[in-house]
Amino acid sequence: MFREVTVRGGRGSLLWGYRAAATCTAWTIARHGREWRLTATCDRVDPVQLRMAMRVKELLFTAPRDRGRWCWEVTDLTVGTREVRATLGRPLQ
Repeated sequence: MFREVTVRGGRGSLLWGYRAAATCTAWTIARHGREWRLTATCDRVDPVQLRMAMRVKELLFTAPRDRGRWCWEVTDLTVGTREVRATLGRPLQ
């Protein structure tokens, strides 16, 4: 298994259930050791939904890929005006 890897993409979403709490136009996920970190530029951010989703630990980051999608559970989140930084759990898909 790789100890360090970086994945980049164009579109992505922070989802709370079926709601898109934030939509991303560019994102980078870097793995350092056992920690996955997301940095994303967003065109729409709903800070209220993001806070509520983090409170109940139900926020996911998803992004399309060939024949499916990437999916990570968000464990920690920092929200800016147009940028989101997060610590992610292991990939779910």
